[in-house]
Amino acid sequence: MTGRKRILQNCELAEKEWLNASYYRLRFYAPEIVKNSHPGQFINLRSPETLDPLLRRPLSIFRCNGEKGWIEFLIKLVGRGTQLFSQTKPGDRFSLLGPLGNSFPWQNIKNGILVGGGIGIAPLVFLAEEMIQSGKKPTLIWGFQSKEELCCVDKMKALQAGIHVATDDGSYGFHGLVTEKLARLLHESPESRDATVFACGPNPMMAALEKICANYFMEAYFSLEAHMACGFGACAGCAVPSHDRKKYYLVCEDGPVFHKGDVYFGS
Repeated sequence: MTGRKRILQNCELAEKEWLNASYYRLRFYAPEIVKNSHPGQFINLRSPETLDPLLRRPLSIFRCNGEKGWIEFLIKLVGRGTQLFSQTKPGDRFSLLGPLGNSFPWQNIKNGILVGGGIGIAPLVFLAEEMIQSGKKPTLIWGFQSKEELCCVDKMKALQAGIHVATDDGSYGFHGLVTEKLARLLHESPESRDATVFACGPNPMMAALEKICANYFMEAYFSLEAHMACGFGACAGCAVPSHDRKKYYLVCEDGPVFHKGDVYFGS
């Protein structure tokens, strides 16, 4: 989409911190990228010191600070690329390209329910912090596989965000899926149905959320997770079908944030 300012910047890794055995965060100082970034957008990241892996990795913007100029990424250890990133150390150089994609349209909504599954919480932390700073009080529903994978929960509690945690194995919070927790919340608290849902997670989660939001006539916006090569629509490697399956969207260029009913998530 034209009109977006994409910035290519080489910078040193300023901080790396393991939050638990599965998740770690990276911080860089990139003031020009930061001042153009909004919740929901992403950055394509690569180490310029090696061509292995060759392709950049798209990472949601986890947190950023406009005054100090830093930007952070939350990464889950799942594959070769994230394994290589986990072995880096402060002072190592990276190439950042972004911000890319669109963002969550949150400014004019009354209330927000932020639903994230696993690494899908990453863009929602940025969104929650922006909403809280503007005086809004979002409700967070986050899901993890187990208590051992929990991260950022205490940080959100410190900001006085209302947060509900669901775990697959029941080791912490609600025993079940975030979609089940949302359905229960909407059933037990009718006033919460006046909120707009913002979500990020795998397609099956999105499909279930779409049905729940349709049942309660709620507005919703979904940030999609997809494999990307270029990050700005040149390779068409992140195409997803429209809801009526008559055309395709590019997650990197048309998204990653889509309005409910735009994308076909499968039955």
